[in-house]
Amino acid sequence: MYFWKIDEETIRCLINKDEINQMGFDMNRLSQSEDEMEEFLQAIMRNSQKYVSWNTENGLQTYMARTLPSDQVLLTLSCTYKDVAIDRDLDQIRHMRNSLTGKITDQRLDHIYSLTGEEKESAFEELAKDLHNVCMGNIDENETAKDQDRYEDSLVSGNGSAGKGRAGEGKQIPPYKLVFPEMKRLVQFCSLLDRAFFMPSILFKDRDRYVLLAEFPEELDKKSVISFLITAEEYGARCSIQKHDLAYYSEHGKRIIEKDAIAVLASLEN
Repeated sequence: MYFWKIDEETIRCLINKDEINQMGFDMNRLSQSEDEMEEFLQAIMRNSQKYVSWNTENGLQTYMARTLPSDQVLLTLSCTYKDVAIDRDLDQIRHMRNSLTGKITDQRLDHIYSLTGEEKESAFEELAKDLHNVCMGNIDENETAKDQDRYEDSLVSGNGSAGKGRAGEGKQIPPYKLVFPEMKRLVQFCSLLDRAFFMPSILFKDRDRYVLLAEFPEELDKKSVISFLITAEEYGARCSIQKHDLAYYSEHGKRIIEKDAIAVLASLEN
């Protein structure tokens, strides 16, 4: 199972149905018995303390469970009181309203009009993702399920030009580009990662964004990679398969960390 923190009182857990069985629970009974579901969720909360630090003093207030592809279940557990959660959602709606006018400006649109080729394509993709992220707020369970499908497809097909001997084979995982809006969220994301994810990686700064170019080791399975990418998006990253990004950012960006960027960034939070 894989845990990540949404906020101080909310986490998500990605778990296989086999792991649920190993814990002594049955999916059919969980859907039929509130008592058994409560026991299962409490077991998940206890287990989560080994991996993420979050505030559970209020006890479990709300949860959501969604079945994903590959026999996985995505759980969202929150210890936030409902009134507080509603206030937080209202704050998010206000932020969305303000962010739309801040991100989708006439100047930005005019700039994209003026570009050509790959630069125009890349800038438009980022604009579309900004619009989507602003309108959606945080990625919810429906979006996570879509991301699961999207990443499954990209990892199977090796879509895009991902480097010699990688993209076209459909067997090895292509290298990815992760674009973060701020350094703080990038460091927080890296600090969550297990050492297995301390992969070859370079960090660039491009204007006000932080661009992480990462190559997944062959021993990582698809489930782990998908969890990595979904978690990165929870922390505000825009993830896509690398094309000619190393050459582009070497020329137009500022190289901040030459190698092992993820390991270096993870150490900054400690």
